[in-house]
Amino acid sequence: MTWSKDRAFEKLQEIYTDRVMQDEKRRIFQQVYRHLHEHLDDLAVKGGLKEEAEKQLKFFKEYTFMPGDNLFQSMRYVFLIARGEGETDPQVTQQHLNRIYKALFQPSGLKNPYIPDSFWDTPLGVACLIAEEGVEAVYPILDEILEAENVY
Repeated sequence: MTWSKDRAFEKLQEIYTDRVMQDEKRRIFQQVYRHLHEHLDDLAVKGGLKEEAEKQLKFFKEYTFMPGDNLFQSMRYVFLIARGEGETDPQVTQQHLNRIYKALFQPSGLKNPYIPDSFWDTPLGVACLIAEEGVEAVYPILDEILEAENVY
């Protein structure tokens, strides 16, 4: 199919439902939460989080919203771009992308994140690709989606 920006964003709005975005936030939350606990173990402070903090984190996971300027706000920002709601400022977009990449893919001791190829196949990875390179970068992915829909 020949894609236009408008047609691509229409399809992405069908794909990036609130449910998809919430599920992806929960998946990422689990990943970061597990990583946090692994590092607490590394520092020999397994019980390092106060009970109040644990309760608050469970609340954030359940409702997929965390107040303030954080990883989940950055995810929301790139998801909105992927849905065609526009970017406010390329510099702000880059700050959000850097936060996502650093939080998920920058191990201790490395200066730059190492992003695995499999990330670009996730809902968040596709949203980041759109935010970074524009919707045209995902035309081949949209073709694959249409092809898969036609099979079923």
